Amino acid sequence: MTKNKWWVLALTSAVILATMLYGASQYSALPATMVTHWGVDNQPNGWMPKALVVYGLPLLMLGAHWLAVGTTYWASSHGKSAPRFERITVWIIPVVTVVIYVATIRYGLGQAVNIRLWAIAVVGAVFIAMGNYLPTVPAPAAHKGWIGIGYHVPWQVKNPAGALKSMRVLGYVMVAGGVLMLASLFFPAGGLSGCVGAGDCRHDRGDATELPVDDAH
Repeated sequence: MTKNKWWVLALTSAVILATMLYGASQYSALPATMVTHWGVDNQPNGWMPKALVVYGLPLLMLGAHWLAVGTTYWASSHGKSAPRFERITVWIIPVVTVVIYVATIRYGLGQAVNIRLWAIAVVGAVFIAMGNYLPTVPAPAAHKGWIGIGYHVPWQVKNPAGALKSMRVLGYVMVAGGVLMLASLFFPAGGLSGCVGAGDCRHDRGDATELPVDDAH
């Protein structure tokens, strides 16, 4: 692995780990149990202890990042290089981590966060970015089944031209899928109530404090 690639790996890893600084700065204000997963209707359906969210989530994403970048660089060093696609690949997990981590912490603080919007937006953007660069994968990388993007089927291995065509088709499909995801944001999810304001998040974020109830009498 070249010196430049080590530098890129160090920089992207630092971006992931830097998110912990934000979580640590808000640690005392966060509930003991935090929401970490939501349904398509914006309603929480998964929780984790605060420490695992603040410190464990970035470390988990860092491990996934090293695995993705490591396999990418390994493929590149074995004659399956796809430089333009590599440049977008190394930044996917850092960007996703920053967006999702900050949204999760803000939700835990009881702030208004539209999780559905951010989740769909980031996934849709990733699909569009990856799909845009897939057609640039060189013939040797596509033909040999480049780790991370290639896939092996008999006709592809025997037909380099077909391998390139498959990369282009896959790229178009991913871009179309990303656009459809973003377009779905203009249509409300069924039963969507979500977290409109800070007060509405108080129960969902793990805080056991009861909301005041007006006396009808």
